[in-house]
Amino acid sequence: MRVLILIGAAALAFTAINPALGQRIQTPNKVDGIIRLQPYVRCDDFAEGVRGVKLDGRPKDAEPWREVSVGSTKRRVSVVHGYRVMYAYPSTDFFANLKAEQSDPAKYGEDKATLKLSLSEIGRAEGSADVKEFKVEGVMGQTLTKRALTGSTVGITQIFFDKDSVIVTIYFLNQTPNKRKFKTYEEFVSLRDKFIEGYAECVANKRLIPLLLQ
Repeated sequence: MRVLILIGAAALAFTAINPALGQRIQTPNKVDGIIRLQPYVRCDDFAEGVRGVKLDGRPKDAEPWREVSVGSTKRRVSVVHGYRVMYAYPSTDFFANLKAEQSDPAKYGEDKATLKLSLSEIGRAEGSADVKEFKVEGVMGQTLTKRALTGSTVGITQIFFDKDSVIVTIYFLNQTPNKRKFKTYEEFVSLRDKFIEGYAECVANKRLIPLLLQ
């Protein structure tokens, strides 16, 4: 199933991330919430062989929320549990920084609305990227993509898994030309779409396992 683009257009500026290729994915010692988020952090070897190479858990003493900007204001988004997976292709720097976070179910609707508005506001504030909404594997998402391969981050995608109150944010990273899978902008967009499609399909399949065991 190809990613279905529905609507949108705008722009953004991105936070720089310093990629450094890690080792094969390892489970962190602090595993609270890993069972619920398991389908979201155990997807591997899709989109032409991208691999999860590093897994980090949200600190146990972290506040149960994070701040996001909406225009000139700050708003809180609930986070009950969270994990980060760094993805890379063989012999390259990181391609994607994926964060899977479970919202407080009572606040999920508000969190979703806040994050969608935040990304749209970023798009309106800048003039160097496009923002669109999409649907894949029955779930809705929102993506911002720079119009050229500039800076450390060239795309941001949010996917909203309503049934689990889980929000996945993916930062697609740029690298030096000799340390990245793609060579052209068009190749990046193709890999980005394959990543979103492959990841969403993997999550859908893994979410079936707990249901079959009930």
